Amino acid sequence: MTLPHFDWVEPKPIPINIDHELANFSPVFRSVLFQRNFCTEEEAKTFLLPTEPNWYFSQQLLHTENACRVIQDSIENSESIAVFGDYDADGITSTALLSLALSKITENVFPYIPDRLSEGYGLNKPSLSSLFDKGIRLVITVDNGIRSVKEVEYANSLGMKVIVTDHHTPEDILPPAAAILNPKLPADSYPDKNLAGVGVAYKLISALSNQFPEIVPADYLDLVAIGSIADVVPLIGENRYLVCKGLGALNTSPRQGITSLLGAANLVSKIIRSSDISFQIGPRLNASGRLGSAGIPLDLLLSSDLAKCGKLAQILEIQNFKRKKLSKEIERQADILVTKDDPLSSILIAIDPDFHLGVAGIAAGSLTRKYYLPSIVGNIGPEFTTASCRSIPEFNIISALDQCKDLLLRYGGHSLAAGFTISNDNLADLNKRMLILAEKQLAGLEIQPSISVDAEVSLDQLNTELYSELEKLEPTGCQNPEAIFLTKNLAAYKIKVVGQDKTHLKMMVTDGDYSLDAIGFGLGYLAESIPPCFDAVYKFDLNEFRGAKTFQLKILDLKSA
Repeated sequence: MTLPHFDWVEPKPIPINIDHELANFSPVFRSVLFQRNFCTEEEAKTFLLPTEPNWYFSQQLLHTENACRVIQDSIENSESIAVFGDYDADGITSTALLSLALSKITENVFPYIPDRLSEGYGLNKPSLSSLFDKGIRLVITVDNGIRSVKEVEYANSLGMKVIVTDHHTPEDILPPAAAILNPKLPADSYPDKNLAGVGVAYKLISALSNQFPEIVPADYLDLVAIGSIADVVPLIGENRYLVCKGLGALNTSPRQGITSLLGAANLVSKIIRSSDISFQIGPRLNASGRLGSAGIPLDLLLSSDLAKCGKLAQILEIQNFKRKKLSKEIERQADILVTKDDPLSSILIAIDPDFHLGVAGIAAGSLTRKYYLPSIVGNIGPEFTTASCRSIPEFNIISALDQCKDLLLRYGGHSLAAGFTISNDNLADLNKRMLILAEKQLAGLEIQPSISVDAEVSLDQLNTELYSELEKLEPTGCQNPEAIFLTKNLAAYKIKVVGQDKTHLKMMVTDGDYSLDAIGFGLGYLAESIPPCFDAVYKFDLNEFRGAKTFQLKILDLKSA
């Protein structure tokens, strides 16, 4: 079976006038800036040194004042408040942030995250009944709730009030909540629509701080950074500002739970960047929720006790190891299921009773990255099937599910990632419909992943000065990716495969005058077929190993010269 090849999109040449405008940057970094549509020094500096947006203090999310009034009334009436979260890193940090902030002004705060396997995603009637029986009279959702119409109706019938804070796309009918905070509400003119769930929760406590000076919003920016990066929201605009501030807090005065987590991950002496949150901190917070309950990472973020945090961090480390092992096995099995047919279907579907629901999304993401096709991976139980979906820009997965909602019991997500629960009686019909939708939408398109190159360079241009400039792009992530470079006519030596599974490519590359270490994660299969002369696209990275720091290339793809 042939895997898709990357299409290399080479950098646009810089016009002479823009090159002059950016003259205070190095030639390579000028190209990096220009590919991101920065054409003047002022534009570049505004992005590289983010400040509060000029509307930052003048505009609030729609319904914020009403939400604050409901919360204040509940506190004055000594009512108990539940913060109802989600079991991913965005939901966990949102729950911790709002719970910690509210605990400054009331003792009656109860954080609650549903169990992934027994309760599923979002508000649900059994949980609401249980909370009501415990005396909860106000429920504030974080990172969920915007599509929970029936559940909010049920809460209202019990005499509970609900405030929804969420960032997911709403449906036409909104839940009958006391207040809804969501930048994607059709009637909301809030300038930045890209906030994560934790960002929306942060906006709520920022507004509350005007009434309750005990709440200091800046104390929670580290949680905003972790949740925003882990949820892969665009790191531009307000998110970039908030995450920059949050990374500063993580590197200067991290809370005890994060310090313990960093210690367990051997990151204590390292400067924390966005990639460390994406690949180290985020997965560890997610691990527990994927395997069942998110109570452990939530307790870690809520606690300031050194011994307790150390113990919880070690538990998360063990769970993350289990999660990785389980993920690899399900990825392997799902790959076998979807490759039975050749050619592949337009949408890859792997449903199995033995698939662990907590890592279905990881397996779906693996299939989508490998074959560049939308994927659905799920667990089929005695009566119901629950699945996770991942997609490509050419196929909007949540729009496809919208067209099948008459078959679904519940669903949610966005264009590239979603999930659903369905009766087994309707599963075959759903599979047929999704296949028809994918075939129709992808027909005639050249489905091929691409790599956009920021600059073509020679190896001698990869130096300390350039690396210092590249660091100014931090935080990198969605819509502000790490810079990618192209170098032509390279040769390789000291070629070997490394890693526990021998799946990574390690080598030295040279242009005849200069040589640098290079590693290609997941590219070990190329070790026996590297051309004698090749072109490579890569990221320029500083590798830290046992106290030593050396520059290296992180190879993304290579082709014969």
